[in-house]
Amino acid sequence: MKRFFLGLLVIVTIAVGAVLVSPMSPIPGGALTGEVVKEPVNDWSFATNELVGRLETRVPKPRSIAVTCIVANGQLYVGCSSCSGRYWSQQLIAEPNVRYRVRGKIYNVTATRVTDPEEIDRVWRVRAARYVTANPDQIVDGFWFFRLVSR
Repeated sequence: MKRFFLGLLVIVTIAVGAVLVSPMSPIPGGALTGEVVKEPVNDWSFATNELVGRLETRVPKPRSIAVTCIVANGQLYVGCSSCSGRYWSQQLIAEPNVRYRVRGKIYNVTATRVTDPEEIDRVWRVRAARYVTANPDQIVDGFWFFRLVSR
């Protein structure tokens, strides 16, 4: 019986460790590292096939998290469910000048919450086509999108 519990403890420890170091970890990282692109980006289509990127907020100190990457009509968006209660979404509203890393490069961007219903619908449909679990005709309550514009 002791061996069973010891084995179970090892499995749980490995599983928890894997979650904490995965790209979608619930624990934020620090400042992003890597090559910073200085030129502004007008068309984000190169990131269309990327599932996630890392977003770095800077208030009160640099914190980075993994977020979904959505490209619609060449524009870059990130989104989240239950977004009004998320720390990082509130940081974007407080200080919209952030950094975003995708495909190994870091971009200086300004984040703007999308409030236009037509734009939300358009981006939601792109997201739903990509993540088949989402219903393209019904936006989840509390789901927000932020448009990231190069600066």
